[in-house]
Amino acid sequence: MNKHICIKSLCLALVLFCAGFSAKAQQTETSVFINATLPVGQFNDQVELTEFGQFTPMNRTNVAQAAAGGLGFTARFGMWFDVGVGQLQPFVEASFLWNNSRKYVRDIYDNNERNDSMQSYPTAPQYFNIPVMLGLKYRYDITADLRPFAELGIGYDLLIITKNGYPSERYSYKMNGQLCWMGGLGTYLGEHVSASLFYMGLGSHRIEYTSKSFKPEGDDFNATKRSLGVLGLRVGFHF
Repeated sequence: MNKHICIKSLCLALVLFCAGFSAKAQQTETSVFINATLPVGQFNDQVELTEFGQFTPMNRTNVAQAAAGGLGFTARFGMWFDVGVGQLQPFVEASFLWNNSRKYVRDIYDNNERNDSMQSYPTAPQYFNIPVMLGLKYRYDITADLRPFAELGIGYDLLIITKNGYPSERYSYKMNGQLCWMGGLGTYLGEHVSASLFYMGLGSHRIEYTSKSFKPEGDDFNATKRSLGVLGLRVGFHF
């Protein structure tokens, strides 16, 4: 299915859902989350690197692996509806997630300063994911201070990988987008603060490689795929 058609369908479904429950609307909610993430799957695979020679050690064959734990922020808007047993909240959210390369990768770059007139230094790649999602959250109030919930979302993730290597010999990567999803469990601690665990499947990204050093030869050389995912802990503030 065309990605743009899928996103439009999700938006339409959310609008229709909200319209159907509009008479039972309780209140809107704007939320801000702070996320701590750990990469999983191929995003977490360790790679074998050789000390600097005549090449950049984090090239197209192992980029988007060996990611370190990261941080992120999420902004969300939703509306609560009474469904008889608990409350249901359709929401839309956008996140910004940052993961660095693991320390052993960064150490190889940091320990290989280039001794030339430009005094240029090699840099390890960093990873940025920007997922935008539509979702539903169900909450059941046990007490006024303990209000557990479960949530599920689907959307579109944009992956950005920074250049790595020396300024004149850097491996660079095109931005790439894929469908993504998330699921989480948590609880409100009172009315305005929540804590939860979540998983984000950020999609199987096609990572296209470009270089000024030599021209790519064919599709197999030019691109590879990585299935990216993160486990996370988030603290939310709700208004």
